[in-house]
Formats: sequence, structure tokens, C-alpha cells
Amino acid sequence: MSANLRIIFFGNSQSVFSNRFFNPLLDTPCDLAGVVDVPPAKRQSTNPWTGSGKPSFVDTSRERGTPVFEPSNPNTPDFEETLAGLSPDLFLAAGYMFLLKPALLSIPRLLAVNLHASLLPAYRGKHPVFWALRNGERQAGLSAHVMDPHFDTGEVLYQVRVRTRKQDTVSSLYERIINKSVSLVPRLVTDVAKGSLPRIPQPQAGASYFSSVSDADFQLDLTRPAESLRRWIQTSPGECWRMVAGRRVYFFNAKVEPYSGTAVPGELIRLGRYSATLATGQDALTVRWVRPDGEDKRSLAAFCAKFGLKVGSIL
Repeated sequence: MSANLRIIFFGNSQSVFSNRFFNPLLDTPCDLAGVVDVPPAKRQSTNPWTGSGKPSFVDTSRERGTPVFEPSNPNTPDFEETLAGLSPDLFLAAGYMFLLKPALLSIPRLLAVNLHASLLPAYRGKHPVFWALRNGERQAGLSAHVMDPHFDTGEVLYQVRVRTRKQDTVSSLYERIINKSVSLVPRLVTDVAKGSLPRIPQPQAGASYFSSVSDADFQLDLTRPAESLRRWIQTSPGECWRMVAGRRVYFFNAKVEPYSGTAVPGELIRLGRYSATLATGQDALTVRWVRPDGEDKRSLAAFCAKFGLKVGSIL
């Protein structure tokens, strides 16, 4: 193919995942025909771009004069007509929060591809890195797959594997996944242009689907095993919470301690100078840093002292 591929990029301008996979496009032999952002209400991310100090793919595109769209629903006849008028060869999506329906998927001349941060068919759906860490997976990664009318079910083109680590947060694991797989973008552009893409149907075995993350997903249930609670807090520091002394308290760190005593889950079994140890459904959890809602971060020991919580108290 002599002419450059005309590509329309779909993403979330407030997501590190979307922005990091957009940037390599600018160095490939392609024509960026347009970019599509999710509307403001859907720009939440478990790995936000906000605060990076760098322009988002939307800002960069506007500076380059590339058309920018943010439809509240991309699957409308008007928007389908708009994108068809750009004559794209390829759709490339990374972190876009809408399912594209058949009429939209039929627009690119060659292919529609999505970059999904899981080892498909596992962890189809939203926030796969968050859910993989929550569930204690030993491996995570990224799959580039053909888009079809269902969530993350199309043929796999490439797959990259990354080992998870005990101290991983959502951000740290995303960073390793992106660093290892961002080179797939120029490879994809080259292989699409040559017509040499490997296309492997997804197996049914091992398929799973996860949806949006809600506030309730961060509420700590101390009847769970301490290792599970530690993993939740480690995955999302400062976001997991529990109601203590009539207020919401956010937890920043935790360490598992062996415990075979008779204390009930949530009972304070040890108070140190800075930390406090709580019984859980299995073993115990030592926590140092917390933040009461609307207040500054402090040690859990200081919080307990302020509210008269002693060994034997229930948090």
C-alpha cells in the first residue's frame, strides 16, 4: 500500500492508558483522520492522566488541526455519517468506554482494533488491571484484538504478558504493561498496511467479564482474609475505606500479621506508637496511615487515640 493509512483514534483523554498509546501514532506513517474522546461524565479512570503536566491526545490533536469529537453516544446515524466522511482505513481504540455497534464498525475500510489491558479472554470489560490485582492474579498484560459488536470478544492480534508484583498498585502495573506493549502501535500500523496480521479466535475457556468500579467496591469488609484486604489497599492506596467512629476513614497501607487468637474481625488487638493491628477473617492487618474524610492524613494510632479507641475496641 503506497498511501498512508487513515486512522481514527478512540480513547479517554483523562486516562494514562489512552494517552500513552496515542503518542506513538504520531511517529508512524499514518494520517490521523480524527480522534474521538468519551464525554466528560465518562472520563473517570483508575489510572488518571490528570496531573501529568503533559497535553492529552485531544489537546495535541487540536494543536495539529485534527478533528476532535466527543459524542455522548457514538452509535447514532449522524455520527456514523461524520466518521464515514473521513474515509478511515483503521479504527484504533485504547481505553474508549463505549461499545461500537456494527454500523460504526463497518466504516473503516480495513479493520477496527482495540487495545485491552488483559490477557483475553480473561477480564473482558472495564478496568481490567484493577480487577486483576484485586483478584490476586499472578499475570496480567495486554491484548490487541479485532473489535466486534461485543465487549472484547474479537480475534486476538497480539498479546503481551507481564508478571504482577505483591507491591503493585493499579498505576505501577499499568506502567509496566504500557512500557512493554506500546511498541505494538507501530507494529500494528505496519502489519495492517501489509495485510499480514495474525488473527487468533479467542477460546471460550477462561473467559471472564468485569464491569465498572463503584464506591462500594472500596468498602473494607474486615471479615475477609487479611491478605485480601492488604491487596485491596495496596492496589488503590487512599481509596479503600471503612466507617470508624462515625466517619469514613481511608486506608493507605497495610501489612499482614499471623494471628490465631479469638478476637472478632475489626477488633483492635494491638496499638503501637504509629500503627494499629486489627483482627480480620483470617490473620490480622497492621495499618499505619489513614485519612479521615475531609481531614489530613495521620497515623491510625493517632486516630484511635483521638477517638478513645483502645485494644478490644471494634473499628
